[in-house]
Parts: sequence; C-alpha cells; structure tokens
Amino acid sequence: MSRCAWFIGLGFGVLATAVVGEVRLLDTPAAEKSSSYALNARPEGTIVLSWVERSGERGHALRYAELRGDEWGPAKTIATGEGWFVNWIDHPAVVPLGGDRMTAHWLVHDEDREGDYGYGIRLVFSNDRGATWRQVFEASGEGVDGYAGFVASAATADGFEMAYLSTVGEADGEVAAVGSGPGSVGGAGHAAVEPRMTLRSASFDQAGKLLRDLGVDADVCSCCTTAMAPSPDGLFLAFRDRREGEFRDISFARLEDGRWTGSELVHRDGWHIRGCPTNGPALASGQEGPAVAWFTAAGGEARVVAAFWNTKEQRFDAPLRIDDGSPRGWAGVAMLEDGSAAVSWVERVEGGAELRVRRATGDGRTGASLPVASAPAGRSVVGVPKLVLGGDRLIFAWRDGGVRTGLMSAADLD
Repeated sequence: MSRCAWFIGLGFGVLATAVVGEVRLLDTPAAEKSSSYALNARPEGTIVLSWVERSGERGHALRYAELRGDEWGPAKTIATGEGWFVNWIDHPAVVPLGGDRMTAHWLVHDEDREGDYGYGIRLVFSNDRGATWRQVFEASGEGVDGYAGFVASAATADGFEMAYLSTVGEADGEVAAVGSGPGSVGGAGHAAVEPRMTLRSASFDQAGKLLRDLGVDADVCSCCTTAMAPSPDGLFLAFRDRREGEFRDISFARLEDGRWTGSELVHRDGWHIRGCPTNGPALASGQEGPAVAWFTAAGGEARVVAAFWNTKEQRFDAPLRIDDGSPRGWAGVAMLEDGSAAVSWVERVEGGAELRVRRATGDGRTGASLPVASAPAGRSVVGVPKLVLGGDRLIFAWRDGGVRTGLMSAADLD
C-alpha cells in the first residue's frame, strides 16, 4: 500500500444550464469516462486541452484538442497502449512550446516490476505541431512501489525543461530513495512512515535532445503536483516540500545558467502532516512576475492562499487568503494583463461543493468569488480542476463522468 494521506474530495457535477453565473459551458470532445486532463496555452494564446480515454478493452489513449474561438477543434491522438497508469491526481499533459514544437507525456507501468505502482514517465516531442511524435525521455522509480511522475514542463530560450518527482535521485550526490505512491487511501494526517521522494529536472534543446538531468531537491512531498512557469526573473518551479519535522509547505526554485537554485519557501505556513496531502501548488506568470496559489491546513485551519513575486526584493510577498472559509483546496491560478491573478479553488457548500474563482492583486485586495461548477455531496475525487488564461478569457477544466470545460471573460471578475 502507498502511504499518501488523502483528503476526501469530489467530482464535479454536470450543470443543467449552458451558463453558470458568468461561465459558459463548452462541448468538450473528450469521451465519457475520460480523465487525467490538463490545460496549457500556446505562447500565442491558443488553449490546448489534453486527456486520457479508454482505447479497446484494456488500453488507453492520450488525446488533445485546441480551442478555436468558442469551440474545441477535433480530437487528435498522440499515443495508445496497454499497461498505462491512470489515476485522479498524476495527470499526463500536452504542452505547446512555441511555433510548431510540442511535448507530451503519459505514465506507464514497468513491465518487469510488481506492486501497486511501479510506473514511470514516457515523454515525447513533436516539431510539426503534433503530426508526428518521437520519444525523447523516460524515467522510472526504484523498488516495488517506486515511481516517477508529477511532471511539469515549460519552454525556455534554448528548448524546454521538464520537472518530475522520482524515487531515484543519484545525480548530484543525491541518495536514491523509495517513495510512496499516489493511489493510497487514508485520512489527513495518516501517520504511516513515508519514505523520501526527490524532485528532478531534465533539460532539452530546441530539437528535443536531452542535455542534462539534474536534482533540484532531495526530499519533497511524495504525491503533490508540481508547477512550472517562465517569468521575467527566470524559470520558476513550485512544489510541496518536505522539511525536517514533517512540515509540508510550498517551496520554489529558479533555473539560472542551466542549474537550479536551492529551494526556498514561498511562505512558512508550518503545516505539520505525516503524509502527503495530494494538494500541490499552482503557478503562473505575467509581465510583473509569477504568482503561486496553494492549499494549507497549518494550525488545523484549512486555507487557500496566493502570493505574488516581489521583483525588487526577489522574494514572494506575504500570502493573501483566497477561499470563502471552508476550502477543500486544489488551487489554480492565471495571471491577468493588469498584473492581478485569477485564483480558483474548491469550496465546501451545503449539500456538496463548488469550484470557484476570484481576482487577487499584489497589493492585497481580493474580489468577489464566482461559482464555476457545482458538485453533489458524497462523491469521491476523480479529477483536479484546471485553470488557464487564453487572451481575455479564463478557461476551466474539471471532471464529471468525463472531462468538462467552460470559459468566462476575465473582465467578469471584480
């Protein structure tokens, strides 16, 4: 059994109307029972939705579509196969890199290993806007339950970078470790012993050639998502760290001259939890720099917060509270043209929960929260909501029986 401490969560209900508040629901091309979705934007603003769906009786397929105006284009298939690892928290993704270059990854069980997990990453690259793909990287973890996953990718001036969690960390003097996987059950604060997980990053050139694979942090939370975004102050990587005493706060690192800086706390929340909460940070950047949004339950109080980068002082400012008093977490963030941020999260409500969004500013102001999608009570987590900015619109993705999407104008935020 894996030893992550899961929060009880939810799947989002299909809404009966075409508009919820200011949100317009879109006809999403993903099949029913599709899952493991992601949203990313091309540098010119086109939004790419990716997801996993069934292929035959035992196989899966990684597919994607581009948003054209108010409609999704036709679904395209990148890869199909059997033995994939498909779960609610560790999602494959398709990431546009600029021009016709794209990268994509999915997760595959290792054929020669037994255990609940034992899966690894398959990363492919395209230089013809997805017409053809070739594998450029793979990684696996060690041990029966070892794995590699939780990938974040972003374009750089010379190519692209891919960060990932792994139970292998031999480079740069790191000690190989065995971590727990993202499929266990248990309550928050589950006290089972959790082995160490490392955070690594692989660098690729413009043609998709692997240049180096470096360690970033030798001891991180084992099944929280990672996030990466380029900014005027360099490429930022955000993740949930694991520090002495089992404190699980959000840290960041920056890529400088081909190497990552030492990890630093975004803010010292002081969340003490003996197990991974499977509730990672979101990261986005604009001309003024990045913002990070995340969930914490430090001091026994659940909160969703966001912090803005202070370019002058080269640090993140004190976080703002975003939620409405009873959050489940799973934050998303998108930077708006005026330097403010749209932050989304999941909030408990009577009889269920809602995906909500509100504006936050670097000078400490927040606007009214707006509902995006609702959920009935008593449903288990089957997805983590996503948020991305496309032009002057916010695009959302969630899951209810299959992948759902909606959009709203950023101008509708207070």
